Amino acid sequence: MARLFISNTRLEAWSSEGKIQLDGTSMVLSELGRAFTIKPAVFFARVAGGDPDPHDLLGKVKDEDELATMGADHMASSVIYVDTAYEVVAGFIGAPAI
Repeated sequence: MARLFISNTRLEAWSSEGKIQLDGTSMVLSELGRAFTIKPAVFFARVAGGDPDPHDLLGKVKDEDELATMGADHMASSVIYVDTAYEVVAGFIGAPAI
């Protein structure tokens, strides 16, 4: 199974509906019994101001470690990379737990 991105909004909804169990960096999808290791990440939704994407990041997901390695600055719903401001969706990236 591939990694998946879960927005904060979706995670909160699943939690309130009892569809997941969270424990630290582990998330279990109750109905499927599948476990995932999760870590904070962002989904690059658009370039602020509608400018072109010079770094080919739109539609991609990066976790906090990847953002730090890139030298990107993340604050709330935006990421600044080099000289480009991106609007991002905050959430988590999940990888199947072994």
